[in-house]
Amino acid sequence: MKDKKKIFLIGGSGFIGKNLVRCLSPYYQISIFDKYIDHDFFADYPSVNVYQLDLVADNIPSEIIAPDYIINLASIVTAERDLSLFDELISSNLKVLLNLYERFKDTSSLKLFIQFGSSEEYGSISSPFKEENREYPNSPYALVKQLTTNTALMLHRNYGFPTMVVRPGNLFGPGQNKNKFIPYVIDKLRKGEPLNVSPCEQKRDFIYVDDFAEDIHGLLKNYKKCEGEIVNVSSGNSISLKTIIEFYKMKLNSISEIHYGALPYRKNESMDLRCDIGKLMTIMYCHSDMMLSFNRFLKL
Repeated sequence: MKDKKKIFLIGGSGFIGKNLVRCLSPYYQISIFDKYIDHDFFADYPSVNVYQLDLVADNIPSEIIAPDYIINLASIVTAERDLSLFDELISSNLKVLLNLYERFKDTSSLKLFIQFGSSEEYGSISSPFKEENREYPNSPYALVKQLTTNTALMLHRNYGFPTMVVRPGNLFGPGQNKNKFIPYVIDKLRKGEPLNVSPCEQKRDFIYVDDFAEDIHGLLKNYKKCEGEIVNVSSGNSISLKTIIEFYKMKLNSISEIHYGALPYRKNESMDLRCDIGKLMTIMYCHSDMMLSFNRFLKL
C-alpha cells in the first residue's frame, strides 16, 4: 500500500480541525499542533499524531519530519470591535505564520501551505465576493486576517514559499460551539423556548463542514493550481437567517415563538454575504446542496 501523504494541522484541535481529521484521516497521515488538545476526541483517532505546543512562543521541533502539506488554522476568532485585541490577534495569526515560514522555508517536500483567511476580510463591499476584490475589513479580526493573507502571498511572490489562502464561508456542523447561530437556533427550537432575534433578513453563505473538508481534499490534490492564490471555499449561495429558522422550526415541529426584531442588527451589519466560487470550480468541480446540508446536520 502506498504511504499516505502527511498533513500538519496547525491549531487543529478546534471545530474546523477536528472535522478535517474526521473527514481526511482515511486519506492522509495527520499531525495536530495546538496549544490546547481535546484528548478525548483524538483518542478515537489513534493514527493521528498529537503535539501540545504553543506556536506563538515555540516552533515545531526539528526532529519532526516535515510534511507534504500544512494547513494553518491557528487564530483567535472574534466579532468584537475592541482595538485592544490587536496584539493578541497579531500573535495568533501573523506571528504563527512567520514562525512556520522560518521553520519550513527550506523544506523541499512541502507541496502546499494553506493559510486560513476569512470572508470577513471583504467587509462592507457588495456580494458576491470575488478574490480579486479590494477588501474593506470592519473589525480588528478582519483587518489582521487581511494582513496575514497579504503576508502569505508575499512569501510566495518574493521567496517561492508554496502558500495559498482559503477564505471559508459560514461553516457549520458537528462539534460547533453551541453559541453559534445554527446550533443555538436548533437547541432553542428543540427545547420549545422562545427566540429573541434580529429581523433576520440578513443573508449568509453557509457550507457544511463535510463539504468543506471535501473541498480542502480537492485543493490538496490539485496543489499545483493553488500556489499564490486566494480561493473562496463555500456554497456560492446565500440564504436569510429567517429562512434557516423557519426551516428548522418546521422540521422539528417546534412550538417555539420567534420574536423577529426583538434585537437590533449589529452596527454595519452586512445584509448579503455571498462568496463567488468560480475560482474554486476552475480548480476542481464541486457542488453542495445547502438545504440538504441543513438536513444532514439535524440528523446528527
